[in-house]
Amino acid sequence: MNELYQFTNQDLELVSQIKKHQNITAIFYHFWINLVNPEEKFVFVDTIEIVFDKTATYFFKINEEDNGYTISANYNFEEEQKALAAKFQDVLSLKRINVSEATIWKEKIKTPLLSVNTVVDYENRNENFIHFDFIDGSLAIYHDEEKGLQVEDYEF
Repeated sequence: MNELYQFTNQDLELVSQIKKHQNITAIFYHFWINLVNPEEKFVFVDTIEIVFDKTATYFFKINEEDNGYTISANYNFEEEQKALAAKFQDVLSLKRINVSEATIWKEKIKTPLLSVNTVVDYENRNENFIHFDFIDGSLAIYHDEEKGLQVEDYEF
């Protein structure tokens, strides 16, 4: 089993900033795309971009160790795309997709954000993760080694 990934103090500081927001207004997933065979159903979410109150954007991105994710207020899509192409000899590229209307997000983001919390889970997932609580339920962002970042319903 992998060593438990812990959010850094910088990540936790950004979480405290995120807690000041009341609404999620847009969500984008940054997918890896196989350029050699674009029809291949290779789905890997590298980054989740969340826009809060139409004024602040935060990025949840897989860390360099590929054992968790970091939180950032800065992200350069074009630079990330170039770095990915260089790392994988132009076999992979990034694609940014608006998923605000996706079933898992659509109804929840119509309601105010009640809270944002981090969890350390030693028993089930052995990781740190963040969850967003809405009137309609909660969603968590998890890291999966094979699929990248995953958003799932979260129950306390």
